[in-house]
Amino acid sequence: MAAITAANHVKFGRLEKDLFQLSIDSALPITKKYGDAIDLAIFANAYGGQYNGLSGVNNRLSAELFDVPVPSLRIDNTSSGGATAIHAAKSIIQAGDARSILVIGSEKMSSVPTRQSSSIIASLLDPYERCSGLTLPSLAGFLARMYMTKYGSSRESIAQVTVKNHRNAMKNENAHHRKEISIEDVLSSKVIASPLTLYEYCPISDGSVSMLLSGDEFAQSISSKPVRISSSSISSDTAQVSLRDDIMQLGAVRASSSAALKQAGISTEDVDFAELHDMSSILELVEAEAVGFFQRGTAWKEIMEGSMDPDGSIPVNVSGGLLARGHPIAATGLAQAHEAFVQLTSQAGQRQLKDPHFAISVSMAGFGNSATSIVYEAI
Repeated sequence: MAAITAANHVKFGRLEKDLFQLSIDSALPITKKYGDAIDLAIFANAYGGQYNGLSGVNNRLSAELFDVPVPSLRIDNTSSGGATAIHAAKSIIQAGDARSILVIGSEKMSSVPTRQSSSIIASLLDPYERCSGLTLPSLAGFLARMYMTKYGSSRESIAQVTVKNHRNAMKNENAHHRKEISIEDVLSSKVIASPLTLYEYCPISDGSVSMLLSGDEFAQSISSKPVRISSSSISSDTAQVSLRDDIMQLGAVRASSSAALKQAGISTEDVDFAELHDMSSILELVEAEAVGFFQRGTAWKEIMEGSMDPDGSIPVNVSGGLLARGHPIAATGLAQAHEAFVQLTSQAGQRQLKDPHFAISVSMAGFGNSATSIVYEAI
């Protein structure tokens, strides 16, 4: 097994520092303290070339962070890159090829205009669907419209996801947006892809998160409060969304979360909180159903009843999620893991939940093209 033994999260937002310096800022506190125990560095980054004109950043980081540079590699799985890097690190540790691995997830997205940023992200779509005008925001809009039509959900219930996550982010010092908003604010903001509005999509963010993963036999010697990664699983779906039987199914999310829970030997009833990939408001509801927290078509009722609030039956995105914490693409999976780490070690400050033991994160690449689910356990 493997455990998270240290973690560091820089504040997300539109930041002045470049990709390299953001990565140094998040990783250096860990390497200063534990550098001698680290055998490998994994750098998760999706768009360093397109946004920043950089390549080979993993080698530069290793040379800067260690007295004797350790082997390094870069992982790209778009929005699921950070979680995929954790999965890879866990697998390498379990294979016995490393004692401890430094995982860094970083993205610098504010360096280009918004229209160019949207084009860069859209490059992950199937070329035929992209040529027809599909974008990730428009797919979310289609999903919201289909969900409302099929299940009779109220428009306000979808907007409530944004309201909840912004309220949660008020207590997260690392969040991009720390401003409480109302349902009226959400519904009156600019329509991006009908029926969804500006506040129902995650912001363009810069940021970096780093963490140290260690084998169980080394974890206790490094940290008095490690968090075990009980399981992790990656699943994929068709790259062409139009070929799926039902885009509301999010098959990759369902498959990866089901496999991760089974590997950990627990069910959704054992999970104390979840970090889900709310690139848009509707996705949190559909993913909560795909994981199995609620029956299909009922999450919209549950959020209005407070079930996903910090004091609800299954707290979701206590960190503020992508909608408010921000979504620096490859850093997001690590930000989710960071929330699991601080909650399970009682270091979450004002947003600390009461005695959590198990958590799950779901990080999604593309529009459900791939999903990585991780189960965390307090030791």
